[in-house]
Amino acid sequence: MRILFAAGTQFAFPRLDEVVLSVARARPSWSLVYQAGPGALIQALSPFTNLQAQALFNAGEFSALFDNADLVVTHAGMGNIMACLEQSKPFLMLPRLARLGEHRNDHQVDTAEAISRIYGVPFFQEVEPLVEAVLDGHAALALPAGAVQRIHDERQAFGKQLNALIQKLQGSS
Repeated sequence: MRILFAAGTQFAFPRLDEVVLSVARARPSWSLVYQAGPGALIQALSPFTNLQAQALFNAGEFSALFDNADLVVTHAGMGNIMACLEQSKPFLMLPRLARLGEHRNDHQVDTAEAISRIYGVPFFQEVEPLVEAVLDGHAALALPAGAVQRIHDERQAFGKQLNALIQKLQGSS
């Protein structure tokens, strides 16, 4: 199993650090990669030979790691979510929580709830249930049939609406 853990690029994410450490300990034969974000405690992750961790990967490296992953475990950032949905990549979400100082507000919880409701992708707010889902193999969920086409269609419709609005605004000035 090849898993990419992605914490985002803005803040440290100690809860995801815990998930990564737990999975690395429990599954030493799995290949794990962790894009840990700035401020992450990379030293704590270094003893694990099955884990490649760094604060940030360049775009090309991240793209290759993403493509090779069997599963992505990510914060609930829209960039990673859209990439997973568009490429039908199985993924799980751990939204950052404002009350824990992981983000400025709880927009990631709102995003995770919406993605879960619309596409059936699981999200977790606690470390242990997420670790259990990854270790038990429940994580390898396929996206619902037609999800990729639905995303494409909705993006096109939104683009058309946005273009119409821009044209309308330009015509009224």
